[in-house]
Amino acid sequence: MKKGKLSTLAAVVLIIIGIGGKQYMDKKAIEKDYQQGIGLIQKYVSNYLVENYEGIEKIEWQGVGVEWRNAKGYGPSLLGNYVNTRVNIFVSEDKYFSVRFTLTDETDYDNNLKKYVKASSLNSENIDFSIKSDLENATYDLKQSEKESFTKLEKSIFGSDNAKIIYNLEIYELNY
Repeated sequence: MKKGKLSTLAAVVLIIIGIGGKQYMDKKAIEKDYQQGIGLIQKYVSNYLVENYEGIEKIEWQGVGVEWRNAKGYGPSLLGNYVNTRVNIFVSEDKYFSVRFTLTDETDYDNNLKKYVKASSLNSENIDFSIKSDLENATYDLKQSEKESFTKLEKSIFGSDNAKIIYNLEIYELNY
């Protein structure tokens, strides 16, 4: 009798561990896909900035932000998780502005390839628009003397060959 209870308890524990392990492995697989997609964005945008903008000292990516939209009682959201990345573009050692890119806007998931691919929306015109608008937003309330640091950032065929690029694919949870 005691042996039967012990084996039943062991079976239940193994089932629980198996279910928990599967959920953990599924989450890690999803995170790996997110990192691949965000890595695609980071490389494309960094290359574009270095080749087409003069005055950039450093491009520093801030990781992979994920808002997990799973409700404990209801399961995953029909809309999926929200995933983004942010880049700080430095024009001097301490002066920078940020631009945000979202996984669903800049990439598409190719079911045949089982990976994210660049979407048509991730293009030079949209990057230029994001740079212009986010730079204007970041410098709007600055004094004229503080804005001058940012004037050396301009679209140019010379680019910023000496810009330091720091990629970051570390997953972190978005908190609001």
